[in-house]
Amino acid sequence: MKYNIWNKWDPLKVCMLGNNYTPEFFDGLGTGAESPLKRICEETLEDLEGYKTILQDFGVEVIQPQMDPTERFIDNPSRYPRGPLQPRDNQIVLGNRAWSDQSDHPAIFNCLEKYGDIEYVSNASMLSEYDYDIVAGADYPSYDDYKNNYTNESFFQPHVWQELHKDYKKLFVLNSAASFPLGKRIDIGAITGIAEHFQRAYDPTELFTTVNFLPMEGHSDGNYHPIKPGAILSLHDVQTYEKMFPGWDVCYLQDQSWSKVKGFRQLKKKNQGKWWLAGEEANDEFTHFVETWLQDWVGYVEETVFDVNVLMLDEHHCCVANPHNEQVNAFLKKHKVEPVHVPWRHRYFWDGGLHCITLDLYREGTQKDYFA
Repeated sequence: MKYNIWNKWDPLKVCMLGNNYTPEFFDGLGTGAESPLKRICEETLEDLEGYKTILQDFGVEVIQPQMDPTERFIDNPSRYPRGPLQPRDNQIVLGNRAWSDQSDHPAIFNCLEKYGDIEYVSNASMLSEYDYDIVAGADYPSYDDYKNNYTNESFFQPHVWQELHKDYKKLFVLNSAASFPLGKRIDIGAITGIAEHFQRAYDPTELFTTVNFLPMEGHSDGNYHPIKPGAILSLHDVQTYEKMFPGWDVCYLQDQSWSKVKGFRQLKKKNQGKWWLAGEEANDEFTHFVETWLQDWVGYVEETVFDVNVLMLDEHHCCVANPHNEQVNAFLKKHKVEPVHVPWRHRYFWDGGLHCITLDLYREGTQKDYFA
């Protein structure tokens, strides 16, 4: 049995850790973007190696997607997707099964195939009529016209093309960042279309007695995180915890206070608050390069609180990127959980925390009822 995931806190035994391009990937750019991009890659790989060591020190077997060291961005700029850094985004492990939609970096599902059996969920470029009807607005063409022209960008209004081929495509894949298995129950952050598609593609009733679709923007693990039975880290007003988690203790975290960070305020005027690299706010060549070529690599950090995005090693150890959040530290201590600091310097560029860049594959334990 290769997979065994029923919650987020049983002892972690096997975990996928993301990977990234090497600094040499950006050789030859010859612009002001080359140096900061190489620094990001170098320090990201250093931090991943440190994370790997910490996981192994806790007895976790770590597998990583393997990269091709000969790849160079200048060879074909439009070819390269974001590296296999955030394996939760298009993969999910529930119970003893694993799924992928194969729309992430190929190194991720190649790695999973070597580890164990994986089921593939179709995420074809053309949406089904059922899915199209869910997302189509009044200014969308008919489904037949869409079906006959879905590869012809000039046929569509620019915003419709963007939504259909970039934004909405992502709505139809359930992933491990958008859901929390909680024993016999699973909670799924439900945005447009997710509930219906999940029920058709995955049939959660095969694994779980209770399935909750919660109205939530963005990934669930950027909104809240049940860290052990009875304890939750959360943003404000994510859901009605009195009803969904009766008796559980909730630690409400404040936002990142971006308005107080001068550098971020300066950069926000140029990139709408999507990403940040300290010290490069005035580097217009770097900003232009990222906004032109790497939009799929970055996220929207202004809406993210990384102190929620943690990884539980077991019920008593929690990986955190910020060791100085006294509110979190006091809450963890209250629940007999020790914070384990994992340096992750470029989370504000990648828009991914310590939970995002891992994918739990096997935890000790069995399926239990935490809400009897």
